[in-house]
Amino acid sequence: MPHRRPSKSLRIIALASLLALGGCGKDLSPDDYIRKAAGHIDQKAFNAASIELNNALQQAPQNLEARWLMAQVALELGDGDKAERDARRAIELGIARTEVLPVLARALLLQQDPARLLTETSILPQDASPEVQATLLALRGKALLLQGETEKADEQFARAQEIDIGNVDASIGAAFVLATRGRLDDAKASLRAAVERHPDSADAWALLGDLELEQGNYEAAEAAYDKAVANRAYLTLDRAKRAHAKLLQNKVEEAFADLAPLSKVARTSYVAYVRGLAHFQQQKLVEAANEFEVSLNDDPNFIPNRYFLATTRLLLNQPEQALVHADFIRSRAPQSRSANILVGAAQAGRSDFALAKAPLEAALKANPDDTLALQMVAWTALQEGDAPRALLHAERLARLAPDSRESLNLLMLAQLMAGQQLPELGADSEDAYRTSFLLALQSFRDQRYDEARTRIAALRASHPDQLGPLGLSAAIDLATGQWESARGILEQVLQRDPANASARINLARLALNDRDFARIDTLIRPLADQRPNDEVVALLLVAAAHGQDKQAEANRILERLLQQNPRAITARSLLARRHLNAGTPDKALAVLGELSPKQIETTPIFLELQGTAYLAKGDAEAARTAFMHLSRIAPDAAYARVLLAEALLQQRDFRGAQRELAEALRLNPRHLPARIAELRFLTQSTQLEKAASAASKLAADFGELPEVLAATGWHALVTSDFAKAEDLLGKALEHSPRSELAQQFARSLWGQKKHDDAFQFMKRWLTDHPDDTGMLLHLAGAHLELDQTTEAISAYRKLLERHPDHVPSLNNVAWLSRKSAPDDALRSARRANELAPEDPHVLDTLAMIHFERGDLTQARWLLDQALKFNPESGQVRLHVAQVQAAQGDAAGARATLEKLIIDGVGTRFEAEARAQLAEIGSQR
Repeated sequence: MPHRRPSKSLRIIALASLLALGGCGKDLSPDDYIRKAAGHIDQKAFNAASIELNNALQQAPQNLEARWLMAQVALELGDGDKAERDARRAIELGIARTEVLPVLARALLLQQDPARLLTETSILPQDASPEVQATLLALRGKALLLQGETEKADEQFARAQEIDIGNVDASIGAAFVLATRGRLDDAKASLRAAVERHPDSADAWALLGDLELEQGNYEAAEAAYDKAVANRAYLTLDRAKRAHAKLLQNKVEEAFADLAPLSKVARTSYVAYVRGLAHFQQQKLVEAANEFEVSLNDDPNFIPNRYFLATTRLLLNQPEQALVHADFIRSRAPQSRSANILVGAAQAGRSDFALAKAPLEAALKANPDDTLALQMVAWTALQEGDAPRALLHAERLARLAPDSRESLNLLMLAQLMAGQQLPELGADSEDAYRTSFLLALQSFRDQRYDEARTRIAALRASHPDQLGPLGLSAAIDLATGQWESARGILEQVLQRDPANASARINLARLALNDRDFARIDTLIRPLADQRPNDEVVALLLVAAAHGQDKQAEANRILERLLQQNPRAITARSLLARRHLNAGTPDKALAVLGELSPKQIETTPIFLELQGTAYLAKGDAEAARTAFMHLSRIAPDAAYARVLLAEALLQQRDFRGAQRELAEALRLNPRHLPARIAELRFLTQSTQLEKAASAASKLAADFGELPEVLAATGWHALVTSDFAKAEDLLGKALEHSPRSELAQQFARSLWGQKKHDDAFQFMKRWLTDHPDDTGMLLHLAGAHLELDQTTEAISAYRKLLERHPDHVPSLNNVAWLSRKSAPDDALRSARRANELAPEDPHVLDTLAMIHFERGDLTQARWLLDQALKFNPESGQVRLHVAQVQAAQGDAAGARATLEKLIIDGVGTRFEAEARAQLAEIGSQR
């Protein structure tokens, strides 16, 4: 907290010490050091004074004069903690508390500790002078301001001014209160009077600078901050504020010079924000974004920083990230013109023009003459193909800004789309080029491709230096399916401009269509090295790696990007989804766990992924919590209700699931995921007639979409219509070769007893998808069903070659080979137990391997551990009885089995328990 210059007592001590100053000796006494400190204080060299006073106190720690001077010098150096310690020590040594109290109070303000200040000054000393009483009241007012008690603070300032009308602290506090009430001019007048009386008051100058900056008087603000900086002996935010004022006058280098010393002290949100503004003004967008992110982490609620961070992300072509911050700003200020325009721009950047419409229209409604809002509304209308609406706003924009080339350009585009004639333009080359280009563009949009080619040829002849016609020519080729010609033109662009990122990216997209993944790497790798933060570039590299089945490399690319650009929303969500698709929900949650709870709770895609990961882990309650929050922040989103219904289904809350599905369908009756979820719900809740009707209606309404084929195929599968399931799932697989569908297709063959066909299909699938864990497990299970133990073990071992720590496979190999290869079985079981020490299935397997080896004590201990983690397991209880019998504890075995017979009525465990009990009885 800022404070004033040394007290009167400090100046008197300094003067007295100077008068007593004598010659300097080699070995100085404490008094000598004090006299030297006094000289430094007189020169305002407080660091030097601090050194001399430290020397004095090393020799004489009880020296009252040195301790009192040190408290006041520490205050001048901005060290509130030390100032407090030395002030309290000075009181102990004999300085009157009344004299020390102003210094102590200022020290507590510096520490941002208003509560202790108010306690220390709760009773004003009766022996204090009017000046000291006024100062203490004013400092109490400042403490109350820190606590947000503006009215109470104002009362303290008024009382202080009644006692001492010219008290500088009271004047500053009263001016601050005036400013909070919107009376900026009155506040400035009060401050100008204060600095006239107290020209060395850094606090008064600093607040005056703040008010000038707020009113847009940047030169005056800079001058006031000059005075504030000159009258302080330590670094404060005054320098950052002065840098801000300089930036607003385009003095960028001077601003950086002001910011440089602040890098030596702890960064604050505001310093990082101003540094970001400086980079932004230099168009160093990546550096600006990095600084704005630092500011965001320090203070997520600092709206100006959010605004510039959103703008920077837009300029970096990162609309998803921009939208996060724009939505945050809009949630705090729903009527804000800037917030609405930012949200609209971010949605438009994501090509969500329909979602961009509402916020932009809101900005325009607030001010129908807002040229930026008009421009963006017209432009998004063009993107949506709404020519009449675009023309309406473009015409108004042209009337408001008749000299703007951008307005004219937009009007011409709108007129072209609306079928109107272009306005007559001047003959200068720029207008002629624009008109010709727009006419070519009109021909292209009207699919008059030959006419467009003719116009482009003329443009290329008259303006050979322009790359725009080449790009449009490539677009025509792409629209007419002439891929090779488009590629050739883009290669020309790249040859003329090797650094042209757009050409490289579009060529990479062509290569992606051709599945030429090596070419993608060649095109994009240089961009990735130059632009490590660029999400679009990284995602293309990920697509290439994925296409070459380099899944680990694809994940590493995403992980590197997130290290450089932690706010890359699409990349983070993709990495989390990849982990989900790979069957590793814990890794997906770890990716999301790098975010703060607030970041997750304000970003729908993160909530969706988090809930889905919890569902995959079987944690339906955590999934329900995530999806409920998603439904609250996206109340009109049908998909959120569908996800919540899935979580409720896992909790067997059928009524709740039905309610959420009904709400999803009310929000959007043709929302395909909701319709599919409805079919699944009806099937799982055994409402089979309704389910059959829903399946038929789904197919009738949406046709043979891959999702519909998959859903209706699943319905046929679980209702045992295996032939129909084979047909539908086979068609779905042709469109979307996914593991889940492949496994269901294999089950449809199996259900028809087409075992050979099922095995052939699974093996073909695994040849093309050797990393498919789910299918390998399915294959092993199929072999087990036919008692083909050797083949099942082989399938599990293939899975372990690629995923050596896959616990279910380790456990199953151990169980199946416990008799044929007991040593290998023991090694596998022990490894599974190391990876999952609390898994009851693993403990059971390891126990029975020890049982087979005759180690009954170890077997019994392991089974007891398994029961601790799953006391209801019928399998484990059967094995416990088996071990008890082998240990000669027939009574214990009978008790275990009799209890299992009661608990397991109607299950296979009842029959096995009866058989085992009969065997024990026959041995009596």
